[in-house]
Amino acid sequence: MNIFVTVGTTPFDKLIEKIDMLATEHNIILQISENAKYIPINLEYIHFTKEINEYFDKADLIITHAGAGNIYNLLELNKKILVVPNLERIDVHQMDLANYVKNESFAFICTDISIIQESIERALLYKTKKYEKEIFFKFKEIVEYLN
Repeated sequence: MNIFVTVGTTPFDKLIEKIDMLATEHNIILQISENAKYIPINLEYIHFTKEINEYFDKADLIITHAGAGNIYNLLELNKKILVVPNLERIDVHQMDLANYVKNESFAFICTDISIIQESIERALLYKTKKYEKEIFFKFKEIVEYLN
């Protein structure tokens, strides 16, 4: 299985370190923040890139922080995702978004990094509901106005 881990531009060293230390048969690539204090020693890693969709395309499972941009992009790509909210952040939006995708059955979530290996295996088997993007209700009017 090909697994890609992405944390966006904000460091999430606890997640990266825990996955870097896993004993697993899966092929895992980590995307770390430019400001990361932990640099992986066991797994291949990259820094954030504008070509990140190429990594998404190759992955059977994507482990992601609960950033809105990442989550909605991955849902629109219809990718199997494991959402791990970064609970060290000051704001609580990551937990709110993680609960939303869980409650809607769009993704499997893990709120306890100590059980990430078990969560990966469960996420690989998890049956998700397909996400249907809702177009902003004023979209047509804005396009017509701009034309």
